[in-house]
Amino acid sequence: MLPQTAIRIIGGALVIQALLFYAFATPLTLQIFPGASDEAIHVGVIMRRGLAAMSFLAGLVIFLVHNDSYRTTKRVLFGCAIGFAAISLSLINIIVDEAAVIPLPAIGLYSFFAIFALYIAIRRH
Repeated sequence: MLPQTAIRIIGGALVIQALLFYAFATPLTLQIFPGASDEAIHVGVIMRRGLAAMSFLAGLVIFLVHNDSYRTTKRVLFGCAIGFAAISLSLINIIVDEAAVIPLPAIGLYSFFAIFALYIAIRRH
């Protein structure tokens, strides 16, 4: 697979994630923090919508570098690998600390993207 294709997939996935986070902010917050008060849910929804905007920004920037040079694309993929690994480790830490209910498919997806991006980034041309 070409790095440009991987960039399109990762960038597109982040934009879709952003749209889903924004559209389903309340149900997602209720799922992650089932025992939270109404005020806490309200804060969670606001934070999730902010996260959606940041995810949209990151996805769009990542998607837009797909036409850049091969070297630049591979560097962006390497950065994505580090970022997705950090997200995965953070979610695992949240589960270990029992701070929130994180769906296991989310951890699996972020971990997959970390490995996928790293593989494409370090693979020889």
